[in-house]
Amino acid sequence: MDENSLTGSNVKVAVRVRPMNRREKDLKTKCVVEMEGNQTVLYSAVTSANKGDPR
Repeated sequence: MDENSLTGSNVKVAVRVRPMNRREKDLKTKCVVEMEGNQTVLYSAVTSANKGDPR
């Protein structure tokens, strides 16, 4: 799909972020979703084979 095919599109996306659980806090997991007014900002998740959830 190219950029021009989105002309006239009306897409709404809902994002719900739950609080981090104890394990995530213990692993010092960073939240990759941030709200700025009515705008949602997503950051790239940095992954490591030695840390975090292997799923």
